[in-house]
Amino acid sequence: MDSLKNRRGKWYARVQWRDEFYKMKEKQIPLRTKSKATALQRVLKVNKKEDDIKSGLEFSFPWLNDEGETKVVRYVLNDAIEEYLKYLQNNGSKQSTIERAHFCFLNLKKVLGEKFPVERIGITEIELFKAYHKGRLTDNGINIILTRIRAFVNWLADTKGVLTLAPKVRFIKVPKHPPRYLKEADLNAIMELKWLDIHYKDAFKLYWETGARLREIFYGSIDGRWLVVNAEDSKSGMPREILLQQHHISSIQEMHRRWNESKANFKTFTLRYSKMFKKVAVSIGREDLHFHNLRDTFAVMRYLETRDIYQVSKELGHSSVKVTEKYANFNIRRLQMDHPSLGQLLQTKQEGHESEGHT
Repeated sequence: MDSLKNRRGKWYARVQWRDEFYKMKEKQIPLRTKSKATALQRVLKVNKKEDDIKSGLEFSFPWLNDEGETKVVRYVLNDAIEEYLKYLQNNGSKQSTIERAHFCFLNLKKVLGEKFPVERIGITEIELFKAYHKGRLTDNGINIILTRIRAFVNWLADTKGVLTLAPKVRFIKVPKHPPRYLKEADLNAIMELKWLDIHYKDAFKLYWETGARLREIFYGSIDGRWLVVNAEDSKSGMPREILLQQHHISSIQEMHRRWNESKANFKTFTLRYSKMFKKVAVSIGREDLHFHNLRDTFAVMRYLETRDIYQVSKELGHSSVKVTEKYANFNIRRLQMDHPSLGQLLQTKQEGHESEGHT
């Protein structure tokens, strides 16, 4: 045994060793006492299991369980993940968030195995995960999973105390690309597609004119000229009020009617709009576009109109303006050229204001 350690008035037994890569490892076992005399007695029991602890075994000592016995405890990856997902649920995470986390952790279990002792998760294991999935997943995809892993190991360290220190997670550097958006010519091309049902034309127009997320249209309820989305149904966890034009109301009502009459589950039904938009994007020669780019289109057009990124952030329902700042990086003249009708309208308004100022 290397030493006793006192943290905030409580004693811990500390076991240190070097792994196969000669990196220092440390395991701290709580002795559940503020008395040094008691701690010295309990550390003797830990000493007897030192070699086993270094080999990766987890022990529950008499002062840590109701039976008053020393027992081997294997806190493995699969059990830790299940407990972590329940922790997320108990702390208000949405079901969709928990499901995404579940699928992310499947990729971690694929590399380390379900029975991997979680106390052995360190930088080496995280780098092994990255190396395994490099080329199998996109770098952005790996980074998304790494975000989940970082939260998981922080929980193991801060909440469970299984890890003495959460390993630092290094993300893969990827080039930052500006958001893609539809130009005025693209919007017109969509409306002119002969094969596309008018319902989808109206729906896509609704999305690029309101900036609503895919499922907010179905979660929300119409209140006069507003679509109201409750906080529990909003991605940001904040209530949303989306300003509607008159023609949007009939489009939303039709979308709600189709959903109410559908036999498909909610996710499958709503994804029809996303899949249809992808077909549309290919048809107009913009294979690079995805459904979310309808929301990006609203953002750049509103920024062109307002030149106020804080206002755009508020209308998008972002929790922080930092998320919205990417839209302010576009060249205004480029946006005006890509949306000439809007640019001309804004110029006419500006000239009118200047003329009034000279009268």
